[in-house]
Amino acid sequence: MGVRWVLWTSICLLLFTPVVSGCTALPKGGGAKGGAMDKLVCVYAGDGAVLARDVEIALDKLETPYREVGEQAIRDSGLEDCSLLIIPGGYTAQYVDALGEEGFEQIREFVAGGGGYIGICAGAYIAAQSVEVPGRPPGLGIIEIENERRAGRGIRTIAIAKPEHSVMQGYEEEVDIWYKNGPMIKVGEGVETLAVYGEGSAAIVCATYSQGRVVIFSPHPEGSLEGGVDPEEAGTLKLLENAIVFASQAEAQQ
Repeated sequence: MGVRWVLWTSICLLLFTPVVSGCTALPKGGGAKGGAMDKLVCVYAGDGAVLARDVEIALDKLETPYREVGEQAIRDSGLEDCSLLIIPGGYTAQYVDALGEEGFEQIREFVAGGGGYIGICAGAYIAAQSVEVPGRPPGLGIIEIENERRAGRGIRTIAIAKPEHSVMQGYEEEVDIWYKNGPMIKVGEGVETLAVYGEGSAAIVCATYSQGRVVIFSPHPEGSLEGGVDPEEAGTLKLLENAIVFASQAEAQQ
């Protein structure tokens, strides 16, 4: 089973200008080296993160060590021992209010310094330049995407656009995956589309943000307790595992 750690630490402020670019390779000299996965996966489980438990169960299945972080810990620079941050599905507007400008800035600095970011559904919405909630407040701005809000739930079929990419390892043509109110994504400069919905909107995308890697899921590779979807049985757990290894900039397990 996964090991949950409950330490709160601090991260130093970083002093360089972040840039967004494609995620096939890091900028020269960038990123963590070697033992990135010696650090923990951190899962946002604060205000609004009602689907954090789905991610945690998936991490347990993957035997991946993790700890929960809340909004106060993030605002207090509590990501130092994290290899990456997963923002799960939940209530997007609550994320904006809970994390606030200070929390968003801490996440930007974490990713810019080589940390990974995996945004799922609500985590995808807040990653953009602006967040698709009333008033369209500023988002993290760590990936050049525009999100169109959609409602709906159930199994959706997505087509694999880049089977050669490491996030898509093991997937070739299509995969059925749990969907619940995720965005229809329009990609901008420096963003790679890894999988698409039938109507052509991007479903899984990635980019680099200065020294860090960003992977965005509109659907839910972790499955759903509510929907009765086991990601292992559904065949989507490997997507989450691939994304964790990629975003952590760690060597894949053999």
